[in-house]
Amino acid sequence: MNDVIVFNTENQAFGIQQQSFKCSGYGLGALIKDLKNPRAIEIGCDIGDTANFLLDSNPTLNLTSVDPYMEYQDWNGRMMNEREEMCKRMNDRLKGYSNRFTHIRKTSDDASGLFGDGEYDLVFIDGLHTYEQLTIDCANYYSKVKPGGIFAGHDFTAIEGVNRAAKEFAAKVGKEILTTECDVWYWIK
Repeated sequence: MNDVIVFNTENQAFGIQQQSFKCSGYGLGALIKDLKNPRAIEIGCDIGDTANFLLDSNPTLNLTSVDPYMEYQDWNGRMMNEREEMCKRMNDRLKGYSNRFTHIRKTSDDASGLFGDGEYDLVFIDGLHTYEQLTIDCANYYSKVKPGGIFAGHDFTAIEGVNRAAKEFAAKVGKEILTTECDVWYWIK
């Protein structure tokens, strides 16, 4: 009989957990972790992976996520069904952050007027991944970011329409796009 015992000494000695899944906003964690009492808007919450990660990345973050949780056809033609179940899962997942997390169940177009200009440290756009909608979201939400804040989005290289809309808007406001992990695009306002 040959018994093999495997030890994960890194985990045992230092309490380090290996992260096997990285959410869409993973690259933003390092950018926000040292901000003092930041306020952020997330467009598109889905099951709450990025919201959960961002809230864990900065224990003083106050995050508002906008997602209508209605069925729709995504950029690739796939129907996004069972959105009501997705909303329930997100709410269950994030209920422990109720003092720092708010969900607005509206489209990003309908919700944009609820946010004041120049009041947010981060806007992260990961909603409807079409050229047309990202163009609208950029126009509606860029003014919400305070000077020195982060304007960001997801799927920069994965979706042509996202790439084109982000590049066009960056040129319009005179910014250079930076990228980080998990296909996140961003710039500092």
